Amino acid sequence: MAVLSQTVLLSSVLFYFGWVRTQATWGYFGIDVGLLGYSTADFALRSINATFLPLIGIGVVALLAVAFHRGVLLPAVLGARTVRGRRIVETAIRAAHALGTAALAVLAIGLLVPPAVSWAPAVTLPLVLLLSAGLLAYADRLRAAQRPASPGKPGLRPLILAVLALIGLLWCVAAYARRTGEEAAAGVAASLPSRPAVTLYSAERLAIAGPGVVVAPLAQPDAKYKFRYSGLVLLQPVQGRYLLLAAQWRKGIDPVYVVPAGDDVRMDIVGH
Repeated sequence: MAVLSQTVLLSSVLFYFGWVRTQATWGYFGIDVGLLGYSTADFALRSINATFLPLIGIGVVALLAVAFHRGVLLPAVLGARTVRGRRIVETAIRAAHALGTAALAVLAIGLLVPPAVSWAPAVTLPLVLLLSAGLLAYADRLRAAQRPASPGKPGLRPLILAVLALIGLLWCVAAYARRTGEEAAAGVAASLPSRPAVTLYSAERLAIAGPGVVVAPLAQPDAKYKFRYSGLVLLQPVQGRYLLLAAQWRKGIDPVYVVPAGDDVRMDIVGH
């Protein structure tokens, strides 16, 4: 049962990160990800790029912190009976507590006065939260190591700090996922001239117009298709529909055209 619960939790987390990244990508073009019909497995696979680097980075920092603790501070804690050992431990406790408190203050300012950190990357506040919770928990750990073990429950503070650290970790990865999704979309927009060109033939006149789009009526009286649209590029085929952009598409100005696949339309796609 425990293994099943952990698997469900991991799947849910991967789904969320994949959804955040995918929504950021398609939201760049003004498309809700719900229109694309992605499955849970699709979102989980798309979460890999969003979670790989930040989790490795946080893991490396954690390993370095553990190595520093074991190599420098732990011997000082064990030798705290000496004056030098006590000074090292007390200095470490004060530094961790001061830095953690300062980080918490920065987080509060960022949450209460967003313009104060509007210049900072999106991952700044979650990293500050993770750092603050980690430093305060570490200061408590060092302080407890100086004292003999006392009976009774540890209280709510360790639990609160652990929850805050977990929230900071999830928030950090989600912010990174959103950023990578937006960067991927910006890359697609920048590469529109090199994407497959589309010529669309339609039996009826369509409400398609935009920079670089040319519509030409077809003169053949017995032709099935009466109109030809050029100057389009294929963004994504999805569930019997085609998402098309004007070749000179501009973010926030030009729409995405959703063309249902069927006998009334034909698409000729030419790769570069």
